[in-house]
Amino acid sequence: MIIGIDTSRTTKPKLTGTEYYSIEIIKHLAKIDQENQYLLYAQTDPSARLGNLPSNFKTKIMPFPRLWSQVRLSWEMLWHRPDVLFVPSHTVPLIHPENTVVTLHDLGFKHFPELYSQEELAYHNWTMNFSANNSAEIITPSEFTKQDLIKTYNLKPNKIHVVWHGFDKDRFKPDPNVEKQPYILFIGRLEEKKNIRNMISAYGLLRQEKSINHKLVLAGSPGFGYDKIKAEIAKLPAEIQKDIIETGYISESDYVKRLQEADIFLFTTNFEGFGMPIVEAFACGTAVVTSNVSSMPEIAGNAAMLIDPKKPIEIAAALSKLINDTSFKKSLILKGRVRSGLFSWDKAAQETLEVFKKVEKNV
Repeated sequence: MIIGIDTSRTTKPKLTGTEYYSIEIIKHLAKIDQENQYLLYAQTDPSARLGNLPSNFKTKIMPFPRLWSQVRLSWEMLWHRPDVLFVPSHTVPLIHPENTVVTLHDLGFKHFPELYSQEELAYHNWTMNFSANNSAEIITPSEFTKQDLIKTYNLKPNKIHVVWHGFDKDRFKPDPNVEKQPYILFIGRLEEKKNIRNMISAYGLLRQEKSINHKLVLAGSPGFGYDKIKAEIAKLPAEIQKDIIETGYISESDYVKRLQEADIFLFTTNFEGFGMPIVEAFACGTAVVTSNVSSMPEIAGNAAMLIDPKKPIEIAAALSKLINDTSFKKSLILKGRVRSGLFSWDKAAQETLEVFKKVEKNV
């Protein structure tokens, strides 16, 4: 087969979950598949992120100022169609082969439309509807998202394949040279849909225990609704406000170090299609508090404390339990290390390749 891949996400200046997914799935397809030919379509050279790929991987750089997927990639598909087109993140081009495979990560915008700008909402609604109904096969990172897609777009279940993400086992692991520090860590964009305000409110409740002096570290760039997050912080007493630390966007190396040294990883977001930081925190040997909604219970299993993200008192109680009960925290960390072993990019790449083979055979 000649497998074309939309590689545009790999060259973004700042990486989020979908960009990391695109990078890792391409790198691991290259690791396991020497039989098929791959053509990577990109706006700029992706080699800095993808490294040295084998000879069966070629890159076609196609600069274009705006609407790259819908205009430039469509133009390419009109004249030079691969046997299979793989779109790792949502946006199937207007012109595309019949045998197109797309990864749809989540439908958070359907459940929390108020947490998106009108422009974002319009874009997500159109793109997701088009991609869901104009692809031969769909990959999704959780059973929860599969059921969500079936219900929302009335799709056939056998069209959707659940492929769990992996993580970088060479990077995300405990480091004996990094000591745990007394802080609670959140990593992600500081925006309304991540439920940051309830985390801040919970932290205020936690600090009412006078014996607790953990700081709260919020690592990520400001996003939609950041002004409300700042207003939530301003409600707290000055002595607590000073212990809420915003780092801004952090580098990949700092991301790993933060996960390793944090005492607790707090990821009580409103909605996740997968929740990759949960697995990465498990692998780094850090106790996790996460939400009991969407995909998070599926990914965390019994290795995290699961709470209602709408109830700050529950978040605070879980944090207090982990801080005050060290034996319980150690048992949770051990469960997390075991749980992380279920997630592998090699496995994800192999399952993705099987979907390519299926669509090529069926068309």
